Amino acid sequence: MQRLLAPILLLLVCVGFYWKLALTGEYVWFDHPDMCYIEIPRLAFQARELHMRHFPLWNPNIWAGQSLIGQTQPGPLFPLGLLFLLLPLRDGYLRLEFVNYYYVLVHFLAAWFAWRACRDLGCGRVASGFAGCAFAFGGFVGTVAWWDVLNGALWTPLVFLYVFRAARGIRPWSSAAVAGAFLGVAWLSGHHEIPLLVSAATLLSWALLAWRNWRLLRLAALCFLVAGLVGAPQIWPTYEFGKLAKRWVGVHEPAGWNDQIPYTVHTIYSLPPGGLLATVLPGQRAYADATSYMGFTAFALAVLGLAACWRQRHVRVLAVVGLLAGLYAMGAFTPLHGPLYALVPPLAKARIPMRAIHLWNFAIALLAAFGLDALLRGGGGAWPRRLAWILGAACAFTLGAALVFSLRHEAIDNGVLWAGMMAGVTAGALTALRAGRLRARACGLLLLAVMILEIYPVATQTYASRANPEHFHHVRQMTQYRDVADFLRAQPGPVRVAVNDQDVPSNFGDWHSIEMLQGYVAGLPENILRLPFHTRRVQELLGVTHAVGKQPFRQDQIPLYESPAGVKVFRNPGALPHAWSVHRAIETHTHFEFLTTLENPDIDLRRTAVMLGPAPRLETCAGEDSVRIVRHGTDRVTIEAEMACRGMVVLADTYYPGWRTRLDGRKVELEEAYGALRGVVVDGGSHTIDMIYRPLSILGGGSLCLAGLLLTFGLMARERQAGGASPPAPAADLPEHA
Repeated sequence: MQRLLAPILLLLVCVGFYWKLALTGEYVWFDHPDMCYIEIPRLAFQARELHMRHFPLWNPNIWAGQSLIGQTQPGPLFPLGLLFLLLPLRDGYLRLEFVNYYYVLVHFLAAWFAWRACRDLGCGRVASGFAGCAFAFGGFVGTVAWWDVLNGALWTPLVFLYVFRAARGIRPWSSAAVAGAFLGVAWLSGHHEIPLLVSAATLLSWALLAWRNWRLLRLAALCFLVAGLVGAPQIWPTYEFGKLAKRWVGVHEPAGWNDQIPYTVHTIYSLPPGGLLATVLPGQRAYADATSYMGFTAFALAVLGLAACWRQRHVRVLAVVGLLAGLYAMGAFTPLHGPLYALVPPLAKARIPMRAIHLWNFAIALLAAFGLDALLRGGGGAWPRRLAWILGAACAFTLGAALVFSLRHEAIDNGVLWAGMMAGVTAGALTALRAGRLRARACGLLLLAVMILEIYPVATQTYASRANPEHFHHVRQMTQYRDVADFLRAQPGPVRVAVNDQDVPSNFGDWHSIEMLQGYVAGLPENILRLPFHTRRVQELLGVTHAVGKQPFRQDQIPLYESPAGVKVFRNPGALPHAWSVHRAIETHTHFEFLTTLENPDIDLRRTAVMLGPAPRLETCAGEDSVRIVRHGTDRVTIEAEMACRGMVVLADTYYPGWRTRLDGRKVELEEAYGALRGVVVDGGSHTIDMIYRPLSILGGGSLCLAGLLLTFGLMARERQAGGASPPAPAADLPEHA
């Protein structure tokens, strides 16, 4: 029961901090374009499939079908996310209050993991609780508005906990493996930037720890081996997708795998010097949807931790990691980022350098625990007195500025004023402790409360209220067109819709599980991008049967339905069936020749396939073919074809590696018809075509993950059996009289 007390208390504090999300139905944290237009709709699609007892690998609802795992966001393999998706749905849709609860749970875990890291390094309970709350509620983790980015940042304390354990000789091999396993789980989160930055910080930490003990490099190698194995189910498909795709990076043209992201993009997402100043002063704007704010109290205690505990190796490592992360986050404002951008290609793909403030904030949180622990145990020399003077001066300056502003009938930022007042309380607590007027435990709890009070206004200011007509815009755009979806589901299928994203900006197809021509994505395979999908001919080729918007896309569209919100459904005459057959194929050799041939009105795309590359040998005959889709699931399509002679059956879904095709039970190769669609050459007669999406990248990645976990558990069992050094008992709590 004693071990459960700390997590229970942290959970209660977390629920209290996020009471708006946990205890009311009025607020949400995710009224954000990318959350409502990309991530939550995709989660809704995956949840719906899981509740039908099917794990989807392919997403048929956007861009004529895309690899769900390869698209990466928002982490379809992330363990906590999968548990969330198993929660009950409401009428087949995600319950948005559960998204709030998940957010609270993740922040509780972040606090608990940081608490565990500090306890393992010898900090007391109060100091460890301070670090846990500072890490979870403040700075990057406390304010980032992206599901997948937050999931990736969650594991940083556990990675460092076990790296430090291994370096201290505590079951070194299993500790290094466990550190790698948690780093691998971070790679399953669905976004590459935080795991990439944490991997770089972990590598730096191993290098610093091995400076005088090169044997530690073997443990570092094991750590990264396990990280690669555990993260392989996401890393491998992401790599496969990235090699085939173009990614939108913030410039007009999307970038391919071998294209260098322009440094101007990194410059845009660099943290200006004022952003680091925002570590102690609120009121600065958020950068890339996050802020570095942690308040005067946490920062002052981190300085004290550096001064009082500098001789401890892990403190020095945290200091170096935090300082370099802060400089890296400033991107183009310092000379550190540019050479790394030029010389380390993986870091060049992390186009938002300011996200390195996650590591800056992490280092501050843990160093603050060391500072608070030293303070409560009477250490730190003259530093507590110096910090009390500095914080008192900050309070006096803030209150003086507020007085001057009021005399001039001007307002000072309330956040800055509040921070100054909290600095004064912290200065008073430090002074009272040194004078013996405040007990150590009471002082620690007071500083914890002050830190939470400092952070609270900043961490919760972006919540959207249902009662505020100016809020909830993106959530409403995502959820308000269910009647349109119900109407489309009632139409004879298959149905594929083109949606005007100015009228319905969210991924309508994912949220409602209706096939949609386009959609918001981070990147797309080059083959589907080569099609001029805005043209009528290509939309007919792709089987776009309906259009959704407030106005028709073209004059011949037939209105069928209008929703109370003013969005209408139109039928497209002339759309090709979802599967058909051709007996003629035209070979083209260049992209220009392919597009010219595809748009040639003299070519009937219903009867002639345009190939970018060699064309298969087909036969022409007088008889009629019959092609019928008998099964169209997310990962499997079955087609029955009655062919008069040798031809090609075409499915209007994206051609992509990993689709294993059988013709009457025997394996056959897919053709890339029309430059992007799936085609199967069949002889005359009756045939059954079965397409199943089972890519080697996902199956092989899963096997590697299992190998990594078995290796980790095997090392743990071996070192336990061999009687390896156990972790030292955490520091005892402070005596009542201290």
